[in-house]
Amino acid sequence: MYYLNHRFQIVKEADIIILKNCISNNALVTFIDKGIDLDKFKQIMYFGQNKDMDHSMESSEMNLLIDSFPSSFTFCSDHRTTSLFVFIRQYTEFLLPAFIAVDRLEMYLNYVEEIIKEKKTCEVYLSLDNSLPHISKLLSEIPFMNIANEEDHDSKKNYDIVITKIRGYEQDKLWIEKSEHILFLNINQNSIEIGPLVFASKFKIPNIEIESVKATTNVLKHEELLIYFFLERILYIYFFKLYDKTNQIDYFPTRSRICIDRMNLHGNSELITMYPNFLEV
Repeated sequence: MYYLNHRFQIVKEADIIILKNCISNNALVTFIDKGIDLDKFKQIMYFGQNKDMDHSMESSEMNLLIDSFPSSFTFCSDHRTTSLFVFIRQYTEFLLPAFIAVDRLEMYLNYVEEIIKEKKTCEVYLSLDNSLPHISKLLSEIPFMNIANEEDHDSKKNYDIVITKIRGYEQDKLWIEKSEHILFLNINQNSIEIGPLVFASKFKIPNIEIESVKATTNVLKHEELLIYFFLERILYIYFFKLYDKTNQIDYFPTRSRICIDRMNLHGNSELITMYPNFLEV
């Protein structure tokens, strides 16, 4: 199935439909709208054609564009590449207005093409004491993720990122042996806390105080879905190196953590004291 490459976007001005290059802002092609359903046209160009639309005006126009500009489309033949292409397009459309400069957008899109071409993956190690049984399955469905759990007995020593519950400073700091990037979670009777994401090559593991819990905290399934929502967004921003490229990620939890009240779902960002590695504290 063919998909429009991520560096191209479909816009409409008056009765003109434009396929433009997001980086140069130049039009690849323009044509007069003669009754095309723009939403359907975007759907098949970005996310693929389906049999129900084989003979539609939108599908016919897409086929003409593929014939005229084949290098502007990518053909995906396997499920993983297709899922990855669609997943990235969804995020790209969402994040596009937030990029702070064209060069940052170009870096991102170049990296996207590299990941798709070379089939790069993010190796994630989960250490959650089986307290979030659905998280592993949900994360493994993200097309650029390879998930390892404690019970997997994986001999791999280094991971791109470790996601772990806070257990206390002496245990927490041992994670730097497995990864330079550690994302901490803490769930207690009152709140869900996500972060900080520590770049251990730059910062020391913080000494975060946690409540003394006598019994295991039960997490509801829909709360796991809420946690997953944040984890997916954080991992996408982390893997695609977007934390310094947009103007709307002020609360990306590298110096803070996201705190959600489990009763009323009120949320806030709480600063965490972080010390650079070159300082002795």
